[in-house]
Amino acid sequence: MEYKYNLAKLQYDKEKIEELITRQTRRVGEIFPKKLELKFWALNLERAQTNISQYFWMGVLTYFILTMLIVPGDYWIIDKAYFAHDFIHCTLGLINGAVSLLILYGFAHYAKLKPYFSHASFFVLFWLVVSMTWLTMTVYTEALKHQAMMILCMIYILGFIITGAKPAHMLMTGLLAAVVSMLLLFSLYVKFDAMVVGRVLIGSCVLGFAISKMLCARERMIFLNMLRVDISEKIHRIHTTELLHLSQHDELTKISNRRTFDEMLDNFYDQSKRNNTSLAVLFIDVDHFKNYNDFYGHQKGDDVISSIAKTIKNAIRHMDFVARYGGEEFVVLLPETDAHGAYAVASNIYKAIDRLEIPHAKSLVSNHVTISLGITVYRAENLTKEELLTIADQALYRAKQLGRNQIYYQSIRSANVA
Repeated sequence: MEYKYNLAKLQYDKEKIEELITRQTRRVGEIFPKKLELKFWALNLERAQTNISQYFWMGVLTYFILTMLIVPGDYWIIDKAYFAHDFIHCTLGLINGAVSLLILYGFAHYAKLKPYFSHASFFVLFWLVVSMTWLTMTVYTEALKHQAMMILCMIYILGFIITGAKPAHMLMTGLLAAVVSMLLLFSLYVKFDAMVVGRVLIGSCVLGFAISKMLCARERMIFLNMLRVDISEKIHRIHTTELLHLSQHDELTKISNRRTFDEMLDNFYDQSKRNNTSLAVLFIDVDHFKNYNDFYGHQKGDDVISSIAKTIKNAIRHMDFVARYGGEEFVVLLPETDAHGAYAVASNIYKAIDRLEIPHAKSLVSNHVTISLGITVYRAENLTKEELLTIADQALYRAKQLGRNQIYYQSIRSANVA
């Protein structure tokens, strides 16, 4: 009962996430419920803190290079009549930027300061806009004032992108900083073009807001897809664990037997058809196993079967299913796996068996034990489970026809199930 309850709850959660993905794609209705919204922004803030902390030294190097480019340039373009005044303002601007970034790093890196990171982000943006506007607009060299426009624009855009704060909150902070900056310049009787500066401040703020909104929309989709994958993993894990626990196993290999395989095939087949997802089927056969048994004896043959079963199980993913189909044949089910993924899993199995290097003196294809693999992929076509198995068996038969010790893929469309 607990198994069914957990499975039903996970399936319900997955359907809700898929509904949110659809809404996010179409921008229909409320995107996230409150609890999920809080979780998203907490992760977004954590990611921003991690990025700032990890790439701090790269930022230091970048800022140093920019400083080395800006300082000599300022030296040449500053009007000689105001050189001391303007150069001091430029230098203070560079120091101000460096200190502000260092403060942001401190709140992103140190555990005791991390809870206040978002507040520090708003303060740093506000302070940088106001202080840099005053420092750059109070110079006398016109070229430096033009350069200030670009600097203010960069401050706004970087503030929106790297802090991980909500775009609406950063927009309000940015607009408030723009208003305060303009009032400060007016109150100090600074000579400046109010229309141009106002456009730069407001325009940069709105531009940063638009960019951050687009980035957040992408991050929301990534976040939802991660949740869906996590739930799918849990569903597959419950299915696999419970069914393996409740069903019978092959006594020799300790993996699932034919009866369990039939139950799992029903489950995966129905799931694939219902969700319109891919289901790959792998048939595996030990090459010339009768010759091995006749030469080495049945006890050695049983040891080989057990080793191969264990190797196959270790070579597949936790969501996949393997069973002994009969004799020296095995079958693997790969849910939500396309042809490329199925071939990759088959290659892993093939290589893992090959690395065992079990001697086989009577093999006609190698001096050690090898396997042949047949693959087919079901994509919710109008096909019964029995026909699907027939096609996978045909793929294995074709691998044997071509000389064994290889992998052969048989598509549904080109198969003959008549």
